[in-house]
Amino acid sequence: METGINNILTKLTESEGVVGVLIADEHGLCLGARGIAKASSAGFIASIAAHAKDLAEMKRNGSDGKDDTPTISVDYGQQ
Repeated sequence: METGINNILTKLTESEGVVGVLIADEHGLCLGARGIAKASSAGFIASIAAHAKDLAEMKRNGSDGKDDTPTISVDYGQQ
């Protein structure tokens, strides 16, 4: 499993415009981080993802039923 996650992290990090990637499970456990993404942010990111999923489900229930997956982009800003 670790090799698969490392391959995904590498592939995503090499994408144009990507400066950091974080993979977390639904409980906020960091499974991997690269670039400027901080492993200590995994819990916060998982929480944001859960809320985005809830919003997407609310939208689906009130719209035409399209299966839109929310995309989350976090800007760490200058540090």
